[in-house]
Amino acid sequence: MWGWKAVERLIEPSVSFDDAKQILQRNAFRLRASQPGFAVFERPGTDSPWTTPAPEARSVSIDLALAPSLGGLFLQLRYATFVLFDTGDLSRLADEIAELLLPAESAAETTHAILT
Repeated sequence: MWGWKAVERLIEPSVSFDDAKQILQRNAFRLRASQPGFAVFERPGTDSPWTTPAPEARSVSIDLALAPSLGGLFLQLRYATFVLFDTGDLSRLADEIAELLLPAESAAETTHAILT
């Protein structure tokens, strides 16, 4: 749909689908619908793109779709409302969420690689 920006991430390896749903709920996402192979979450925002000229992704309502993939998880993140333009905030937020869904040993390796 024109104007509805979406960002997708394939997270391999990842935590289990059920663990990922719990992690997202602990991080301010509300589970809106869940099936064995698909879950939809929403997170309310504090700013409206209709009244704030350039809101950050963190302050706008977000929809998140999560599904298991062959080797991990598939994540799709989008604004829950029409946003005229994005400054890269949505992509950065998707990266942060993807890091939350990495298994503990992968997250430790990523941190170690960044620090060295």
